[in-house]
Amino acid sequence: MVQNIGLMITCNEEDCIEEIMNEHTKYFDKILILDGSTDRTEEIIRRYPQVKYFLKDSEIIDKLPNKKFVDGARQFLLAKAQEMFPIEGWFTLLHGDEVFHDDPNWVAQEAEKARAEKVNWNTMSFFLHTSDKGRDLAAIKSVQERVLWYCPGYIEIRQFRNKPGIHYDLSKHNDVLPRGIGWQIYKYFPNFKHYPYRSVDAVFKKKKTHQATGLSTNLLDIESKDDCFKDILPGCKVVRKFDGSFYEFEIKNQGSLFKRWLMYHRYLPAKIGPFSF
Repeated sequence: MVQNIGLMITCNEEDCIEEIMNEHTKYFDKILILDGSTDRTEEIIRRYPQVKYFLKDSEIIDKLPNKKFVDGARQFLLAKAQEMFPIEGWFTLLHGDEVFHDDPNWVAQEAEKARAEKVNWNTMSFFLHTSDKGRDLAAIKSVQERVLWYCPGYIEIRQFRNKPGIHYDLSKHNDVLPRGIGWQIYKYFPNFKHYPYRSVDAVFKKKKTHQATGLSTNLLDIESKDDCFKDILPGCKVVRKFDGSFYEFEIKNQGSLFKRWLMYHRYLPAKIGPFSF
């Protein structure tokens, strides 16, 4: 089996982190974490033996340009992982509000066989729909059972091959792929579920975080509880209710890369490029 190590970033996700970690540890026995939380996220995460390394953002902030946290801070996890587990394999990027729909270990093995160096994943962004207003959301502990509506379309690199010399630029944000990864991309795009807007409290917390740090969120227009419920997420064209399948996005239903390039324009505004190469 191909070695597949999880590099995880977390920030104030105590409301869902136990469920997310239970999902991640189905696939990963080696997880390295960079945490910026001020709530109980750290306490919960440290219970899992699969967590082999834990780093607080306060330990590295002085080493970052402008002393501001950016995606390039993943370099500290990447370097530590290569030091601790110095054999070739794959890295998978994990977050505290995402759940894999497809098996990342199977994907890494298939990408390895295909001699790919990176894998694009479909981001299925779940959110509170206007039809959720009448539901007793607080009584539903599982985020996957509580938040049922999603918008498809965005593509993000979530896996890449481990090899000597790859590194992140500490000054770069919104750049999840390290320098030195080749152009060879896996031909299929597996799926994961993203739950940034899983409750009213979570939405307001994300807005507050954005105001304090500048880290992005696409629900900045919220002013009241009702504003947390949307018919469709900003920047998306299609909304669906999840019933266990993502249909044309399932790996078995995906066509050629060119066919998918045409298809994604049905889901995203024309000004947004659908692929991460």
